[in-house]
Amino acid sequence: MRLQQKQIRTLILLAAMGALGRQPLLAEKMSVENAWQTLPRYEYGQDMAPLLTIDRAVIEAMRTPETRSACASRLAALLTLDETTLAARQAICLQLRQIGTPAEVPVLAKLLTKPETSQMARYALESIPGQESRAVLCDALTTLREKRLIGVILSVAARKESVAVPILQHLADSQDAQVANAALWALGNIAGDQATHILAHRAEHAGLPTPGNLAIPLLRCANDFQRKGKTRQAETIYTKLSQSGQEAGVRRTALDGLLRLQGEQASEAILTWLSDSDPERRRIAMGHLHALSDDNIDRLLSHLSELPASGKLAVIDLGIARRGGKMVPLAHALVQSDQPELQLAGIRCLGLVGDAAASGVLIELLSAGDDLSEAAQNALLHLPPKEVIPALLNALREHPAIRIPVIRVLVKLKSYAAIEPLIEIASQSDPTQYIPALNGLRELADPGKTDIPRLLKLLLKTEQGKHRDEVEKTILIVCAKLPDGMDRSERVLASLAGSDFNGSERDETIQCLPLLGRLGGPNALQRIQKGLASEDSAVREAATRALCNWPNAGVAEQLLELAKTSESPTHRRWALRAYIRVLTLKSDRSEAKTLALLKNSMTLAEGVAEKRLTLERAATIRTLETVHWLASYLDDPELAQTACKAIVELAHHRFLRQPNMDQFGPILEKVERISKDPALVERSRRYRLGL
Repeated sequence: MRLQQKQIRTLILLAAMGALGRQPLLAEKMSVENAWQTLPRYEYGQDMAPLLTIDRAVIEAMRTPETRSACASRLAALLTLDETTLAARQAICLQLRQIGTPAEVPVLAKLLTKPETSQMARYALESIPGQESRAVLCDALTTLREKRLIGVILSVAARKESVAVPILQHLADSQDAQVANAALWALGNIAGDQATHILAHRAEHAGLPTPGNLAIPLLRCANDFQRKGKTRQAETIYTKLSQSGQEAGVRRTALDGLLRLQGEQASEAILTWLSDSDPERRRIAMGHLHALSDDNIDRLLSHLSELPASGKLAVIDLGIARRGGKMVPLAHALVQSDQPELQLAGIRCLGLVGDAAASGVLIELLSAGDDLSEAAQNALLHLPPKEVIPALLNALREHPAIRIPVIRVLVKLKSYAAIEPLIEIASQSDPTQYIPALNGLRELADPGKTDIPRLLKLLLKTEQGKHRDEVEKTILIVCAKLPDGMDRSERVLASLAGSDFNGSERDETIQCLPLLGRLGGPNALQRIQKGLASEDSAVREAATRALCNWPNAGVAEQLLELAKTSESPTHRRWALRAYIRVLTLKSDRSEAKTLALLKNSMTLAEGVAEKRLTLERAATIRTLETVHWLASYLDDPELAQTACKAIVELAHHRFLRQPNMDQFGPILEKVERISKDPALVERSRRYRLGL
């Protein structure tokens, strides 16, 4: 009751404010008598002090019948004054919802007939109990029209006035569809034998499916009968509305009602319905599974094979939630099922409630196929790591066929213990073995004093080529985990200086210099420059590779010098390609300057491959001058196709293409004539047409 009063008072305040916030609300303190005098002249947006004061006075007056009656009478008297504003009338009617008595009904009845005050008066009459207010509302059902009539119908429905049923029956035949539907809804809200008979009779003549404006009121009647213990009447309605041919939502609601009517026998009905041929009955039964006792759940689990597939899964999920570890034997049996959906359910169950023995079963399932393997991986993640990880590590060493999923699980478990066996596997020469292992190391290893030396030992074991490149990439990824701004080569250099790798310093230098080049940093550059000055040709070659691996343009000039002066044609080619790469990386250099340097590198290119690389990288310089330069190679048989691709890549950028279509257009037309790539020709055509 207190909550309702608080809500009503809030509504009064909001209504009186009239759209909120038109003026600052001062709400100054005011005497009660002054508030009574001021209230009739209140307008929306004014100081709310009189409303707040009257609100407190109304609350105080509700202490005794005498004070309540006096306060309500004084409020009603204000409604009879011509000077009382519409805003004040609304505030008064809202207060009468709380404090009104039958004595105020005549005044409210007059307001009910007026369009501007009908709604506020109706709300007050709806809340005042007794024959007087009932008579006014029922009389209004025969005199009001349209929206005001619909409002009164709703008020009568809210009061559940059974005496209004004959009038509502008549209104249900109204030509106004809104009035007719409101009357039918009201009959459903009032419920009872008479209203139900009217609705049921109409439903019988309407055929199947029962229209919603009848079905929903009938369901409300059935619910009312059920609450009152009149199960026979409720069952008749639910049975009618649950038959085949009814709308799906209506039918499901009716079936749910039938199941609830079973009372103490509901468990037996749920068990029966789960195996019913009617999918809707099965769906409703599954929605009530939570109501079953543990004994009934066990009963269902023991007859799982007799249930339809959807029912099996629902019962299994409920068993997991309610029976916990007692589900383990069943889960093991489900895993052996020949039905994939039950296998998946068993795997999920083992992950949620499985014991130590579940680890071995789930690891074996990692080789069972995509869905089962994925389910087994997810299940392993839910088991206690202290039991799972040792079993996974053993499988990692002993069962190469399932290493990939095993590694995935170990990575998700963040198992640091997996690093050593992964390094051992990563040292194998078979890419199918070392690639997954390196992927795992990239996730698990840290750039600390333990992991970097272990990874460097792995690097020194591998032969030059793709294997070593992948190990270098792994170390690079691990070192990238260091905070921004740190020299990533420092950890590698410290490990080289502080560890015994059982190899000569020369061999370690040759094998590690390319890695230092990938990492970058001043300390790495110092070691590389020392290597470039070495008299040992193998060391110089390693240093050259390292310089060519450099991650930014900081060594561009040194690469250019090497490309011009190296005695080795191979080294010149490496240096030139690296120079072209870093030259076109993002920098503060102007585009015109970058293009000029790229043009110069073209003069140094001794082979077609380097020339093509130069043209490819030109696509990163988004200027019209670049387009014309590339177009100059469209007649070169060896370079034309590369030039075509680079021009189309530049044409992709609307800001460059659109303002220069008079120059771009002819070049793109030529690309379309000479390109051998159909996809490239189509792109060129679309760009030329402005698409």
